[in-house]
Amino acid sequence: MLNFTGQTRRRNVNLGNRTRNTKKDLLEKAKRERERRSQDKLKEDASKTIQKNIRRHFANVRLFKTAFTDAQVVHMIPAYGGKLFYYISQGDLQQLLVLSHDFLSHYPNSLGNIQLLSLVKLYQDDSLVVQTISDLNMKYPIVDEFLDSLSTYLSQTSSLSPSAALKLVDVIETWRIMDNNAFISIFSIPIGSLEKRSSSLQFYCLLAERNLLPKLINTDPRIWDNMAKAYSHCSENGQRNIAKLLIPNFSCRISSPVFSGDNEYVSKFYEKAFIDEVISATKDYVSDGDHVKNLMGYIASSPNQSCKNSVLITLLSNMDFVRRLSWEFFHTKFNASKTEAHPLFSVFAQLIDMHLLISTDRELLDYKSVIPIEELKRFTSTLKDFTFRQYWELPEAERNPMLKEAVPLLNKVYERDSRLHFLTTGDSVDYWENYNKQFLNLRFYEELQEYEDLYREHIEQENDEDMENELDFENERRLLKSLLLNKMKKRLKSSLRFRKLEILLELPFFIPFEERVDLFYMFIALDKKRLSLDEDHNLMNMFAPWASSGMRKQSAVISRDNVLEDAFNAFNSIGERFKASLDVTFVNEFGEEAGIDGGGITKEFLTNVSEEGFKDPKHELFQTNDRYDLYPSVIYDTSKLKYMWFLGKIVGKCLYEHVLIDVSFADFFLKKLLNYSNGFLSSFSDLGSYDSVLYSNLVKLLNMTADQIQSLDLTFEIDEPEIPAKVIDLIPNGSKTYVTKDNVLLYITKVTDYKLNKRCFKPVSAFHGGLSVIIAPHWMEMFNSIELQMLISGERDNIDLDDLKSNTEYGGYTAEDQTIVDFWEVLNEFELEEKLNFLKFVTSVPQPPLQGFKALDPKFGVRNAGTEKYRLPTASTCVNLLKLPDYRDKRILKEKLLYAINSGARFDLS
Repeated sequence: MLNFTGQTRRRNVNLGNRTRNTKKDLLEKAKRERERRSQDKLKEDASKTIQKNIRRHFANVRLFKTAFTDAQVVHMIPAYGGKLFYYISQGDLQQLLVLSHDFLSHYPNSLGNIQLLSLVKLYQDDSLVVQTISDLNMKYPIVDEFLDSLSTYLSQTSSLSPSAALKLVDVIETWRIMDNNAFISIFSIPIGSLEKRSSSLQFYCLLAERNLLPKLINTDPRIWDNMAKAYSHCSENGQRNIAKLLIPNFSCRISSPVFSGDNEYVSKFYEKAFIDEVISATKDYVSDGDHVKNLMGYIASSPNQSCKNSVLITLLSNMDFVRRLSWEFFHTKFNASKTEAHPLFSVFAQLIDMHLLISTDRELLDYKSVIPIEELKRFTSTLKDFTFRQYWELPEAERNPMLKEAVPLLNKVYERDSRLHFLTTGDSVDYWENYNKQFLNLRFYEELQEYEDLYREHIEQENDEDMENELDFENERRLLKSLLLNKMKKRLKSSLRFRKLEILLELPFFIPFEERVDLFYMFIALDKKRLSLDEDHNLMNMFAPWASSGMRKQSAVISRDNVLEDAFNAFNSIGERFKASLDVTFVNEFGEEAGIDGGGITKEFLTNVSEEGFKDPKHELFQTNDRYDLYPSVIYDTSKLKYMWFLGKIVGKCLYEHVLIDVSFADFFLKKLLNYSNGFLSSFSDLGSYDSVLYSNLVKLLNMTADQIQSLDLTFEIDEPEIPAKVIDLIPNGSKTYVTKDNVLLYITKVTDYKLNKRCFKPVSAFHGGLSVIIAPHWMEMFNSIELQMLISGERDNIDLDDLKSNTEYGGYTAEDQTIVDFWEVLNEFELEEKLNFLKFVTSVPQPPLQGFKALDPKFGVRNAGTEKYRLPTASTCVNLLKLPDYRDKRILKEKLLYAINSGARFDLS
């Protein structure tokens, strides 16, 4: 075709876009078609089934409306059973059961019983139970069907009358269903359902009264809870039967507590009546491992510490039982290489732990005590050897699970012995030291360095400038020790050096105290090296200050009238920089004091801040117990907590710089500082160093009879002495809850928790927070409370004058001068208290350094103060200097020196 231009026009023709189907497409289409036809067939069959059942239902309805003869009626239950429940009314079913009684109760086989029980399975109440059970032919027991029906019925019924319960119980007894292992399923109905159906609980009590209980009990917690409920509602006979069932089975729950709740009915298992049953069932069989294992499981299943304490104290009150247990333990070969728990060991260890907790010092050392002191010594020796071998000879995976009880118990015995010395006697002062030469000689400095590096990596992001932020890290830092050890374990596996590090951190007393002191100062030396504060860097800074990379010296002007406040303002906010050298200038009423700090001014600053912060009543930061030991005030505000934080840093700085301070802290407070990983928690035994009168009165409560306690009219409330007319409830509704023999231990626990933990937590936490800025917690935790006090203020009972003499520097004197010879002779003649007073006179602290007088910085010095014999000796405590006139007369020297040290004057007395 031509257009007007003479060109050919192109025509577009649509020929379609058909594509050829592949084989895969055809197969997929066929598959979909088959599935469609199958679904249609299912729908058709379902429709037919529904129609069939509907027709059958209406046919049955018409059938049951038909009039039957009596001969026909009696066959309806065997023929239809539980289906009757849906087709006839409850009244008609009742009539049918009555008419069928004679026929069914003599039915020639078990069919009638099966169909009757299928009815029971559908009942929602107890209206038909009596008649239905009466129709059973008791000659044909069908245990499984009965258990299935009864379990279902008890789970859904809203009522169960006494008569119905009796009928069911009669069947259980006649058919001896309790001998069937499946009988236990009856007792596993969910607790929640049981609480709503008190009638079902009465059914359990009835079973217990007639001792129709399962022969064995499994680990299902619902069963144990139901047994506890039944026990709390039963008569004395029923309780005794339940106790006989449970006591031999507690070992199956030894790994974890049986009871998850803290409900009143659960606690019944931990009251004296049940505990006495446990003792009665065990006392004649302590040589039988299974019986003792059940006792161990019973203690371990306690739902809370209060219940556990109740068990242990009741056991301890039975001296005959404890003595039998003890005899059996010491006559049983104790194999420390086994990996399973030793029941006798576990029970005896927990009893000793409780004995340590509730015994006064006098009771503990008594040979007539329930656990005589000789047995405690013997057990400790066994425990000590076992624990050391486990840690030193075995990797963690192969160690005995008893270490979980052994380690904390051994630490408690060590703490008590540090004060009472019943193990470290004159004949065995090195009782706690280990004699394994390989262990003692092994050096593990690289591991210590690695542990320290890991510790610093974890806390480098913390900033102590904001105390609140520091306190937020507590939960994470409590787990730090185990976290760091696990990290190191992956690389070191279980090398001997790693095991010694574990022992240092977990059982430090196996390492001699002197070595631990050296390790403590080694940690400080490593820290100073990290911060470029060591002597090498100080020397380099002296000659090349422009190359300094360490911390700068921290300067401050301190008024003599406001030492604590000025120190706080100058140094509280500088965080870890407080570890650096201090450049302190004192200002008095006449202006700036002259002086060059060769270490003396820093010491004077720290001792002055300590003296004012801890002892000056105007600040009200600390208070004292009846032995005049200090602990943080429990009356505080935000401002006081900040000062508490700062005083923690001051004590840390004193430890960091080897400066002793004359401060004696209460033992419970020191233990809290060493219990950081457990939230600073204190126990009842710590109450003695807080309030000895309260502690002794609470101990008396433990030994009182029920009538004596009742006569006191004590309730679970406590007065707040610092706040007049304020009374604190120790438990909900405590003012209306009276203290009885059964709950006296709970009362003691609550008083202890309130006094030592709740009231003291914030000030202790603040003090520890400041202290740990300077001294890492794991440095301190190498020591117990008594040893920590010695680190802070020196060793009071041991002054080695020969050591002091060999570390003395003279000014204007020589060692051969008559006055110096007289001086040392006079010191040797002093009583211990006079020697301590002299030491305080010249160093400000009445104790020598732990590492001897070579560690005194600056060195002790004696300077010639002239020949005037009327002058008294004076001292410059900041530089540990005695200014001694050249008396050249021993009698005058002794007289003047005693007068000076007993007057307590230093610079101002002449």
